Amino acid sequence: MSLIVSVLRASHGDSILIRADANSTKPFLILVDGGPSDCFQKKQGPKIIPGPLQECLGTLAENNIVLDLVVMTHVDDDHIGGLLRAIQAEPYQQVLGSNVWFNSGRLIASELAENIPEGTDIQIMAAGGRQTSIAQGIAFDDQLCRMGVSDRSLKIACEKIVFSWGEITILSPQEEQLRSLAKKWEHEESNLFTSGPSNDYGYSLDELLESDVFEEDKSVHNGSSIAFLIESGDAKALFLGDAHAPTICTSLRNLGYSEEEPLTVGLCKLSHHGSKANTSMELLSLIKSEVFIVSTNGLRHGLPNKRTIARIKSVSPNSSVLFNYPGLKERMFNTEELNDLGPFVQDIQGDISL
Repeated sequence: MSLIVSVLRASHGDSILIRADANSTKPFLILVDGGPSDCFQKKQGPKIIPGPLQECLGTLAENNIVLDLVVMTHVDDDHIGGLLRAIQAEPYQQVLGSNVWFNSGRLIASELAENIPEGTDIQIMAAGGRQTSIAQGIAFDDQLCRMGVSDRSLKIACEKIVFSWGEITILSPQEEQLRSLAKKWEHEESNLFTSGPSNDYGYSLDELLESDVFEEDKSVHNGSSIAFLIESGDAKALFLGDAHAPTICTSLRNLGYSEEEPLTVGLCKLSHHGSKANTSMELLSLIKSEVFIVSTNGLRHGLPNKRTIARIKSVSPNSSVLFNYPGLKERMFNTEELNDLGPFVQDIQGDISL
């Protein structure tokens, strides 16, 4: 058994296709998120052209292949926007299948007996006038109901789901974070600390580590993100969505991992596009990963933070950090730094096999 991971170029967002038990004649296909709306379809001059998500789903449709699982990590636009457009387009509804993990407000209210406030379809304004929208989550959830995707349950930290090919262990969110999401849906503010417009690329790795203090992400949306460990045979990988580092640390410790006996994986998709507020030294000390994935084009909110790369280099110098957009590492590092870093920073070349 094995895993094959395809990291789509989803602009500043996440969209990832996983093939579990990839050596079998019919691998188990998992789609994690759909990036922003232009990951599905975008304008190029006067034309509307397919984005990478539409191309991926189109290829599956042409071969009569249905996804076995869709994981919608949380409601931020750079994760849900593309999938919302896909699920509203009839040709792709069949491809998305009927097994969808999505901790919607309706599901939180049902399972945790929360009272969802009126007005939860209010759109939320993020930095730069962009919209992250609870309305998108409601529309996505409504479409799932219309499609008859009714056999659903909340995904909460430390739940283990066993399949014929392996298992998935949920690492985030915790129940209290879902309760916070339910209460905050009406008036959630953007968090400029975790996604400010400036970058830290003018500093060296040593300078960034000299006075390094971890200040954690406080975003309620990100805190509600589904993050998980997937295992298929000897292959293991972490997909952290936009989850909070302390939540992941708590889950890993509850599962028996420690600094002395860290979780060993072949791949870790960094949380929140490499934000310094989502990857702490403590978290890195609990994970031993061959590669760390940065999923973003680097054109929004100053992400990834160079400080995150500095932390990884400090704790895991023999690992590699892989970027899904060419040219990003050249914006982050000068020529001398790239020469010193060598294979530690690389661009993703095709699918990643574990």
